[in-house]
Amino acid sequence: MKKSVFACLALLIGLSIASPLWSADGFEIKVKVKDYPDSLKSELYLGYYNWSSQYISDTARYDARTKSYIFKGDTPKPGGMYMIITSDKQYVDFIFDHDQHIEIEVNYPNLFEGIKFRNSPENEAYQNFAAGATKDYREMRKLQEEFQAAESAQDKGKAEELRARMEDIRKKMETDREDFMQNNPKNLMSAIFKAQKEVDVPQAPESVPDSLAVNWQYEYYKNHYFENFDLCDDRLIRTPLVYQRIKSFHEKVLNMQSPDTIKYAWERQIENARCGDGKGEIFKYMIWFPVDAYQRSEIIGQDAIWVYLAKKYYLGGDAYWASKSIVENFRKRIERVEPLLIGNKPLEFYCPDTSIVSKGDNHDWVSVFSSPKRYSVIIFWSTTCGHCRTAMPQWHKLYMEKKDVLDFEVFAVCKDFDVPAWIKYIQEHDLGDWINLNGKESNLDYNDAWDITTTPTVYVLDREKRIVTKKIDPQYLRDFILNWQETHYPNEKPLE
Repeated sequence: MKKSVFACLALLIGLSIASPLWSADGFEIKVKVKDYPDSLKSELYLGYYNWSSQYISDTARYDARTKSYIFKGDTPKPGGMYMIITSDKQYVDFIFDHDQHIEIEVNYPNLFEGIKFRNSPENEAYQNFAAGATKDYREMRKLQEEFQAAESAQDKGKAEELRARMEDIRKKMETDREDFMQNNPKNLMSAIFKAQKEVDVPQAPESVPDSLAVNWQYEYYKNHYFENFDLCDDRLIRTPLVYQRIKSFHEKVLNMQSPDTIKYAWERQIENARCGDGKGEIFKYMIWFPVDAYQRSEIIGQDAIWVYLAKKYYLGGDAYWASKSIVENFRKRIERVEPLLIGNKPLEFYCPDTSIVSKGDNHDWVSVFSSPKRYSVIIFWSTTCGHCRTAMPQWHKLYMEKKDVLDFEVFAVCKDFDVPAWIKYIQEHDLGDWINLNGKESNLDYNDAWDITTTPTVYVLDREKRIVTKKIDPQYLRDFILNWQETHYPNEKPLE
């Protein structure tokens, strides 16, 4: 759909609150569309924002007698940003909150230009503000173009003059916005303006060493990221703002942080959003978003984040929106994944190796925990897996070159049912140097115990058989083991 000027301007200039004082007798929105083509005018739609999407909530038929469309219902609508949408998907945003019986008049096709409201002081107040902001914005764009031209011409005097004028306009726009918020404290746009304010990060205290000052400021920024955001104002869910803010927190603020840092950062903000009866919409999405995002993450170790949050909030009874079956699915999934988090020790299992199978003896099996070396690499693979055919020679090359200096052993657990074909494959591809295990038989269901859903799946264990990493590619193993060894076993003899 074509973005309306109203919405774009609101977001550009910087798009708490008490509960909406809705009318007891439902809602009614009467809309007139001037110059609406006859081919389109049969229907008009009422839309709304929710989280990251836009939805149609009501349809109104054209009333030729009143030349208008009427959306009405017995139940008041929750406050938020709504849309009038034409049959050809042109639309304009408006505030629908405290005033639930309003009239709107728009001009087709530029719905925002000349829009008029009746019985809606909230929209009228924002219209007046937006008119001045639009004028300031256009002036700012003009000055920016002149400034760029002056810089290209190396006219320093003109550039400085234009810079000063742009700064004056910027300050005016900021002051106007602050005045709007002060004069309209219950207006949804005031909540949006406040929520879009950036966090003012102070200088680190003098007691913080210079080497740690940047880290101190990051921690402050992370912990105060939502300080201008009223996490108890559920009207903001019905704007694009909550999704944008939470997504930015995930992708930018917490990017490349450790799983522990991330999970406790989310927990802090989730608790900040726990308002009233604990059934707020922002609270809901503050839980749902990270659990969903880190379930899908391909970054090693980030499964610990969703397990921690889902265990606390879904299994702990705070996910009021989740059905019993959804909670039970989380319980089962957590029971399967949690033992396989980095730092945990998975279940030991045994399989016959190639030499034993080739002799026809299936009694003396080999444990994947049997190596005395510092590290064990467990690879679940298949001769029919295309990715395995590429990865296994790479693993074997690394094994032959670095098995001694990195002090690791490989257990290659093949999931093929055709044992003779598997043995032949190993012989033909010279993969017999490490420990090859026949995964057709085992003392337990390792597919379940080790969560094997695809091949190849790789786990790296330390001497105590705890998981130190997983799903790692062979080209990264050397650097990983060296860094892990130096960090966790600094008193041992270096590997290289």
